[in-house]
Amino acid sequence: MEAQILRTEALRRDELALAREQMMAKMKTDTNEASQRRELALRKEKAEADEATRKREQLYMEHELKRQKVMVEANTTLQQEREKADFHREVAHMEALERKEAEFRQQQEREREQARDAQLKLRELAAQELKERVHLERQLVRQQKQNVILQKQREVDRLEAQVGRHSF
Repeated sequence: MEAQILRTEALRRDELALAREQMMAKMKTDTNEASQRRELALRKEKAEADEATRKREQLYMEHELKRQKVMVEANTTLQQEREKADFHREVAHMEALERKEAEFRQQQEREREQARDAQLKLRELAAQELKERVHLERQLVRQQKQNVILQKQREVDRLEAQVGRHSF
């Protein structure tokens, strides 16, 4: 009877192990299939992205070609209208000078603001240092007071000890 139970238990364990192995094999197969589907989807996405990139590059090249063509035409027109270009250059030069003057004034104003800020920071630092100094001085006074109290206490203790010795 006991042998029968042991055989039944062994058979059950073997069946469970076999079922577990079959389940693991199925999970591995499912995982491989899912991995292949993901890889296929990624390849498809990459192909679509590559196609979109190629189209963008092609559009950019066409746009650049048109831009260069317009530039060549503009240069030809500029050569024909030399006097007009000279006038525009002088106007642009004057505007550049005005811009430089305005930038110079702005730079001076920025430097004044920076100097004011620096002075303010120095004042703040000085105030902070003063606060710290006052704090340290207060601590020193407290420490000195405590030292005096301790000295007085030692003196009192010494005198009490002397009085106590004399009274016995």
